[in-house]
Amino acid sequence: MKCFAIAMLTFGAIFSVPVQALEHRETIDHPAAGPIAADYRGATAIATTQTGTTGPGGRATTLRCNWSVSLTVERTAIAGSGLQASRAMTRDGALKGSLPGWCSSSGKEIGRIVEARRAALREAMMAMVAQDRAVILVEADGAQKRAREG
Repeated sequence: MKCFAIAMLTFGAIFSVPVQALEHRETIDHPAAGPIAADYRGATAIATTQTGTTGPGGRATTLRCNWSVSLTVERTAIAGSGLQASRAMTRDGALKGSLPGWCSSSGKEIGRIVEARRAALREAMMAMVAQDRAVILVEADGAQKRAREG
């Protein structure tokens, strides 16, 4: 019994939280391919890790639920009638936090925290969109080069 009380508990779980849709649409002008319509859709996944110990009778518990949110953004880009390109980007640790107690009973609270920090998730998504702009232009250049070469 004493060994259990001082043993460190560590296990993890991953679950999704229904955050309102993170979407963005953008048109990028390419000198050769013309306008490229890029649609972005973001999704979140929350990973939890249980740490700490339950205290024996009368002693304080050190249980904590550490959580982090990963953000996955999927992009579809269409230029004219011929070029369509897709890409998925992931940013781990877009949000992080910790709550006292068991992870199994903290899911709703974590979901509320993530929803309240939706603006931070949108900011992270827009940073990923900005980085993706250069990738779209390179993909369009490559498609134009392949089309010219036949």
